[in-house]
Amino acid sequence: MLKLAEELSKDVELIVVVPDGQRSATGKSLTLKRPIRITEKHEMNGYHFVSHDGAPADSVILAQAFYEDIDLLISGINSGANVGYQSILTSGTVGAAFEAAIRGLPAIAVSRQATPSEWFDSAGSDAECEKMCEITKNLVLKVLEKGMPDGIDLLNLNFPSVLSSDSRIVVTKPTKIRMHNEVERRTDPNGRPYYWYLGIERDPAPNSDAYEVFVNGNISLSPVVLDWIDDEDLEKLKEFMK
Repeated sequence: MLKLAEELSKDVELIVVVPDGQRSATGKSLTLKRPIRITEKHEMNGYHFVSHDGAPADSVILAQAFYEDIDLLISGINSGANVGYQSILTSGTVGAAFEAAIRGLPAIAVSRQATPSEWFDSAGSDAECEKMCEITKNLVLKVLEKGMPDGIDLLNLNFPSVLSSDSRIVVTKPTKIRMHNEVERRTDPNGRPYYWYLGIERDPAPNSDAYEVFVNGNISLSPVVLDWIDDEDLEKLKEFMK
């Protein structure tokens, strides 16, 4: 993430507002039952930097409270792909982008496929990191220049674990389910049971975001639209309730 900030700050006025630790799978949750504490707030490497002890989506609210005239929110680069609605609706990275979009800010969520051993602490090789930052930066500058495509609230960008010379950006539709969850019962040293979720990857549907990233090694770019209920859906429900 800081490498991307370093690259973006060369071309745009940048503000970085982030949680002070890992907040995976927090979705669009907000910190409502306790105070949020700012752990850092200063200038660094040519941009404003703020860290806090809240959730990713809190970053959007704090950024708007501390700074004016925000044009675009970029969330990521996150380690672990956020492809498919199952992940999109759970991800803290995409959750921050959702919070921005709901508040009328264009947003881009950026993630990279990672193995379980790489989660939370790996962004790939230096060369791959530089390439991901370059591609993300180009997309950011395009959105700043042209605005978001009409009717689209946020963009979900996902990189494969290995970027090759053949990897290309493919506009995709998110798959619905990318993994099957099982619950494993375990026992702690005191003899008390506890439960652990196991995520088992499913074969991705062809032509989906997961298929392009996991199978074809391409870069997936998916549109997300918040107002997904149209007049026809309302009429169907009215007819159902008669």
